[in-house]
Amino acid sequence: MIHLTLSFKNFLWILLFMMSMHRARASNLTSITWSHATNSQQELTEVLDSEINFIEADIVYGYLLNDTSMLTQLPIMAHPPNITSDISLQEFLRQIWDFNSRVPKEKQKGVKLDFKSTEVFQSSLAMLNTMWNDNYEIWLNADIYSGPVNNNSTLPVNPNIFLLEAKKFANATLSTGWTTRWGSDYTEGSYMREQIDAMINGIQINEVKNPLTFPVRAGIAANSIDELSYLHDALKNSNKVTFTIWSSVGDYVDVEGLRKMIFYFGIDKVYIDVPDALYNQLQLDNDPYENGAVSFKPTFVMGVLVLIAVIGHLLY
Repeated sequence: MIHLTLSFKNFLWILLFMMSMHRARASNLTSITWSHATNSQQELTEVLDSEINFIEADIVYGYLLNDTSMLTQLPIMAHPPNITSDISLQEFLRQIWDFNSRVPKEKQKGVKLDFKSTEVFQSSLAMLNTMWNDNYEIWLNADIYSGPVNNNSTLPVNPNIFLLEAKKFANATLSTGWTTRWGSDYTEGSYMREQIDAMINGIQINEVKNPLTFPVRAGIAANSIDELSYLHDALKNSNKVTFTIWSSVGDYVDVEGLRKMIFYFGIDKVYIDVPDALYNQLQLDNDPYENGAVSFKPTFVMGVLVLIAVIGHLLY
């Protein structure tokens, strides 16, 4: 009886230790700061001189403003429908390489490159091979499938071309998403099962092993916990899987629904790249899993149950 009492006490200590380690291990991805649409020389200069952690920028096939002939198309930093910029992708990458080469690793800036067409992605591959050699964190982003809400007006990047070529950058995170239609007057809509299945099949058929982050639009993600959980569970054993929540200014967002989605997966699995007004509403420093407002996450509960079973077997 004494042995049983002591063992149970030890079990409680182990359980408490697991709970504390569970929290200690979880890195807060929601605290990472972003620049958005860093598509000009001035914006890049300002970001490199700031405390921003991650630089997000768009790449299209277009023309440099300082090229007076305006005859040569090349990958430039711009967001459709713009097809002109004062900075090329090559110069953009060179400046980031130079910056990251002269600062301590903890001060380096990650980069998310958002390719807006299959053509510009293919024409950028040689540049990426030359200008990036695992010396800082890079994400390769593209919307590769049509998605909510019945968005057929935006042409996705070819999924097979993107996945086959992007996976060759073995240490790059692949940020693969869906085209979306949303705004201030949209309240209904979610990522559909067939859209999720298309993404899963594309990644599996192309044997992608890179870390994956799925960029999901805030207003739609808030309505899609079940579908995104299905996506996460389908790939979590073959890839490191996270989500990146983004939103346009003026998008309708169910804030409580989005909070539920974020804390369902955990702040160690969700990046937040949204306007400041929405970010502040999310109150991400108030985790309901810490204050008892909701139960523990399913994956943690399963781990505790397994531990109880093991301890029970040892005791008896």
